[in-house]
Amino acid sequence: MSWYDEGALFAGLAAEQWAVSSRTDARLDAAFYRELIRSQGGRALEVGCGTGRLLLTFLAEGLEVEGCDISADMLAWCRRDAGGLTPTLYEQPMQELAVPGKFRTIYIPCGSFVLVMDRQAALETLRRCREHLEPGGILAFNVFPVPINYTEPPADDFPTPWQTGAPIALPNGNRLEVSTRWTALDRTEQTWHEQRRYHLYDDAALLHAETRTGQGRWYFRNELLWMLQLAGFAPADVSTTGNLTIVATR
Repeated sequence: MSWYDEGALFAGLAAEQWAVSSRTDARLDAAFYRELIRSQGGRALEVGCGTGRLLLTFLAEGLEVEGCDISADMLAWCRRDAGGLTPTLYEQPMQELAVPGKFRTIYIPCGSFVLVMDRQAALETLRRCREHLEPGGILAFNVFPVPINYTEPPADDFPTPWQTGAPIALPNGNRLEVSTRWTALDRTEQTWHEQRRYHLYDDAALLHAETRTGQGRWYFRNELLWMLQLAGFAPADVSTTGNLTIVATR
């Protein structure tokens, strides 16, 4: 299996889509991560901060949060949307996390952990997060429950048809249409492959088109618990919720 470029998946029009969508996002996960950061006190690090959906929200509330992301384009939009804020941002993949200092809280929102395709790299992500925590610090992240029924025969009708979401109105009056399709699914490897197609319009005129390739790996609860233990977290210091949100204390 060949791994895709994680940074390229969130570049160009994809980064602009996230930036525009982040401005009106309901931030349903904000309360959970906000409470963790406040209860821990001190510095926090958002891994996979993207265009600043949570990061800029927390900075505006006076929390001490820094961010890192693999996509230079996403970080550029984060700085652009920061207003009077001055976010501290690092451009690097989470599996190579190496930023100054230690943190009381590190969190990986939006299921971004599943985008690290190589299993050893995913384990290295957890190790590096632990190394960047102060004693008693917390790592929190979520993944998505698996929507796969293993009693059914695997489907092989890939790629699936393109599915187009609601158009996104851009501030300059242009329109962005995003379509997605699955190109493969491997139940043994626990991976899916997808394409995302971006069409930028000025009224009816197509101005620009981009197609980006992505992958993801899903995880089960006990698999994650073993990985956290291998990364150095004690089993007694790890808790999970029904929707596979993980909280691990160093």
